Formats: sequence, structure tokens, C-alpha cells
Amino acid sequence: MTGRRCTVGGALTAVAGLGLLHAAGSGAEEFFPIRDENPLLRGFYLPLASDARSNDPAMLTAALTISNTINVESRGDENLFVDGESDTLRISYGDVLAAGWRYRFTVPLIRDGGGFLDTTIDTWHQLFGLPRGERPYYPKNQLDYFYSGNGQIHLDHSQTSFGNTATEAGWFAADDDARTVSLWGGLEAPTGSTAKLTSDGAWDAAVWAHMAQRGILWQIGAEAGVVQAFGDELFAGSGHRAAAFMRTALTRSLGGWSLRAQIDGQTRRVDSELRFLGPSLQLTLGAAHRLRGRWRVEMGFMEDLAVNTAPDIGFFFGIHD
Repeated sequence: MTGRRCTVGGALTAVAGLGLLHAAGSGAEEFFPIRDENPLLRGFYLPLASDARSNDPAMLTAALTISNTINVESRGDENLFVDGESDTLRISYGDVLAAGWRYRFTVPLIRDGGGFLDTTIDTWHQLFGLPRGERPYYPKNQLDYFYSGNGQIHLDHSQTSFGNTATEAGWFAADDDARTVSLWGGLEAPTGSTAKLTSDGAWDAAVWAHMAQRGILWQIGAEAGVVQAFGDELFAGSGHRAAAFMRTALTRSLGGWSLRAQIDGQTRRVDSELRFLGPSLQLTLGAAHRLRGRWRVEMGFMEDLAVNTAPDIGFFFGIHD
């Protein structure tokens, strides 16, 4: 959103999102199961973090995020207006494929609507004298996604749709209690809907490397890779390009809690001069707590670290066993 930044204090005024992770044993704990949920770019492939050990048993993951944004941009022949809230449930299943190998399937279920966070976010900024950006000038809790320039996009009614299905496999070059190094590759099939902005209408592929280093009090994870869209029915072919992505996370164990900061970024996915369609950088801050037995709960929020390059703010809450 033009001229605004979400703050840590502002993010804590709302509770949103639900994530469920079931694993028969203890797995890696370096990343949150989140990604950039830009409603205009979410149809392009962007893998979740490869947060698993090579010998972890079958793992079922369900992560729900709620993201809210309002953005108005014009440059040259391009015009963009994005105002809405989306709920995204990403369900993944992974298991051992062979010695030193794992596989994973992921499918998202996405609902767009006017939401409920507009008033909370605007009130917080008004109360503390923070920039309110475009929010005072538009109706609360409305849905309107519009883009014109390289093609045209328009969605102004609530909808629910499955997104593209990803199939991924990883080879573990090293894996022990102290560190993990793995190489991954994936394909995403166009099972979503271009009309509902849950697919780019084409097969996409990705390759990436994963590294994790674990100590008694600190854990660090890093990933970097390349994604390639083999077509694009959203932006008249201007999204048919390769892009790089990265993420890194630092986790600090503190008693029964773990505190984590995670940064996710990607290069430009579409040939556009608009900031909201360009390179993005997102910050996630959250905490995890180990309950009795194997259960662990986690919660946190995401915001656009580089302003106007990702949804203004998002929330999640998770429980893992």
C-alpha cells in the first residue's frame, strides 16, 4: 500500500490464520510454512520451504494464512488496483522416497473476499498517527483486484478455488543432527483457475538448494533457487520468464519457546514497471512453543519488508506434532 508500513505493534492487534502440521516423528524446524501471497502473482509456482529431514516419517501439513492488502499504482500504460483479503490453506504430504530421497505433494485452497481486517488496520494507524495510505479513501472490506496493461485482470466478487498442484522431490547430500544439505526439484501443474487468479494456466518448474545448521540454542536455514514458467495466461505472456527466489530464517530457542525471523524474496515474475508486480521482499516474525508430548504451536505475522511489493500484512497460527 502506497506510503504505509505495517509495524510489529500493529500486527499484534489481530489474530488470524491457522496451520496444522502432523508428523509421526520430530522433523526439522528451520522455516515457517508460508510464502508471498500476492493475489496477482500467486498463480505462479513458488515452492514452500523444504523443512524436513531425510528420514522423517510421512508428514502431512496444512497451513492457513490470511493476508490483506490495498495497493493503487499507475505507470505508463499499466494500471493496478488491489483491495481485498485472501485466506489460503496449503495442504502438503511428504514421505521418504528412497534412501536419501524425499517427495512432497502440495495443493492450495484459496478464498478471496472483503475480509474483516481493514477497520482494525486503519484504526491502529490512525490511533498512533501512522501513515494510513489509501485506506481512508476506499470502502472497508471490499474485494476488487484489477490490472490492465499486459493483458487485463479483474476479480470483484468472492470466490473459492483450488490452486496449482506441485510435485517435488529432494536428494539429501548431508543430513545429521547438526546440519542438512539437500537439492530439490519440482513441477507445478495448472490445476487452478486463471479466472480466479489461482493459476497461471501453464506448467511451471523449479530447482533449489536447502541448507540448515542446528545448534543447542540457534538454528539457521537458507534456500535459493530458480523458477521457470512455461506459459502465462494472466499477463498476456509477459510472465513467461525465469525468476530467482531465496529465503533465510534464524531461530532462537528460549526455554520452551522458539523465536524466529524469516525473510522471503523473489525477483521479478512479470515484465512490468509496477512495484507490486516487481521483485518482492517479505518479513515474517513469529514464535513456536513445545507443548506436552510432540505437539508444538506456532504463530506470527508477515509484512512487506520492501513496501508495496507483497501483501500489506498477513497472519498465521500453527500446531505441529
